[in-house]
Amino acid sequence: MLRDLSYRYKIPLAFTGVILLTAIALASTTAVRTYDSARSDLLASAEGLGAVLASALADPIRKDAVWPAYLSIQGLASAEAGMSDPLAVVVADAQGRVFVSSRPEQFPILARLEDVGLVDDSPPAARSRGRGPAAIEDETGDRLLMVVPIEFAGASLGRVILIYPRSRLLPPLYENVRGTVWTTVLVLLALVPLGWAWGSRVAAPLVHLADGMSKVTTVAPEAIALPHIRTRDEIGRLTGQFRTMLQDLREKREVERQMVATERLAALGRLSAGVAHEINNPLAGMLTALSTYRRHGGREALSHRTVSLLERGLQQIRETVSALLVEAKLETHPLSAHDIEDVRTLVLPEVHKKNARLNWVSDVNGPMALPSTQVRQVLINLLLNAIEAVEDGGVVGCDIRRHAELLRITIEDDGAPIPDDHIEHLFEPFARHHAGGSGLGLWVTYQIVQQFKGELTVDSRPGLTRFRVELPATDGGQWT
Repeated sequence: MLRDLSYRYKIPLAFTGVILLTAIALASTTAVRTYDSARSDLLASAEGLGAVLASALADPIRKDAVWPAYLSIQGLASAEAGMSDPLAVVVADAQGRVFVSSRPEQFPILARLEDVGLVDDSPPAARSRGRGPAAIEDETGDRLLMVVPIEFAGASLGRVILIYPRSRLLPPLYENVRGTVWTTVLVLLALVPLGWAWGSRVAAPLVHLADGMSKVTTVAPEAIALPHIRTRDEIGRLTGQFRTMLQDLREKREVERQMVATERLAALGRLSAGVAHEINNPLAGMLTALSTYRRHGGREALSHRTVSLLERGLQQIRETVSALLVEAKLETHPLSAHDIEDVRTLVLPEVHKKNARLNWVSDVNGPMALPSTQVRQVLINLLLNAIEAVEDGGVVGCDIRRHAELLRITIEDDGAPIPDDHIEHLFEPFARHHAGGSGLGLWVTYQIVQQFKGELTVDSRPGLTRFRVELPATDGGQWT
């Protein structure tokens, strides 16, 4: 989820994260330094206190006077009694045995040091780098020991061991952490709103750019708006390049419109010659009927026959001209059976020129949520190509089926097959595969099919070339 999060949130979150990490790093560093400082102060104080006790205890140990030694350390123990973590004092003789302690129940007299969990009986140099005071980390980890040797006239009489609970170091550490936490909270309260505002400002061009790019395939380029960015940084340059791309797409779209219009006019031109022929035939029949009536008028049977001929001829002319006029219009409406029959009317003259046979099958008997103008254009382009491909007396097939919300169009001819090296370039503009063509018909057909998320396939072999188009009718009849 974090990877897919918008940069309008990622940047402020990163800014906040940096603040938090910085605060944690500073708090950790300060805590370590505070702990080290408290430990150093404690050890310095313990060393001074141990030196005083060692001086006071030298004579009682030398005289083996336990009670005076106990009184010497008891005063210190009494002063610590009210504390939550009082220290303990143990006095050991030269043989590593407890001579006296402030806690007899825990450190009994004559007990060996290692038996009560204190330093062992090894030579002082092994632990204290010589004969001076030494700080020892207790094996349990919860105590800190200060060992001060007791000497008299250069001879070692034993040692004083001051045992401090490590919890004594925690109050200043807690105080430091508490102060750091409060400081961090105040800094966050002040900087996070600024970080969010700054992050949103930085991310806004990226958000607009991403929104614009996501609309490229669904919205016209002229409908995509981008903010004006005057900076020369990466975002500014990227936005500038995207503007240039949108301009190129607008120009390409306009060129495509012009090419589609050119192909439409070319198709109308090819149809017009055949339509003129279809109009001339009924006109010639009507003129002949009128001439006959003029010469032999007056008889009722002849009048009825003449009027009937005139009516049929005019009806044929009206249907042919109506189909041509509808094809010349750019507005569209839901596809109907009448639209498909108009296409048949328009291409029949071209079929007659080739003395070909048109096998026509259509089961579309009601409106479909498809644009009639574009579907008619697809039909006309494919049919004219098929008619042009057949030899005189050839066969052209047109099968139009409705499968639920899918329109399937199959156009076949028995003309020469399309070469394999032509098929891969078949739907490219101006790729002429026969003399006299503009090279735009199949390209326009392909563009229309792609526009409505359909499918266009071709299969060509000796004796059969088949184009199949499938158009989904799922948009409720709304087109742009």
